[in-house]
Amino acid sequence: MDFRPLNELERRHLITALRGNADGNRVLLMDRKDTSFAGSAEEVPDEEVINAIKSVPCHY
Repeated sequence: MDFRPLNELERRHLITALRGNADGNRVLLMDRKDTSFAGSAEEVPDEEVINAIKSVPCHY
């Protein structure tokens, strides 16, 4: 995977979302295809949460 630094607009959106997460309990969203930042939301549907949990590999 190639590293690409955030441009100024992406950086501002990410900082705003991080502040919203810390101060207002907002959810940070991630693109499933490339794990890039995809915004924030008040709440995430249950189906999205279940898909995220299923995508984490578990090795015992």
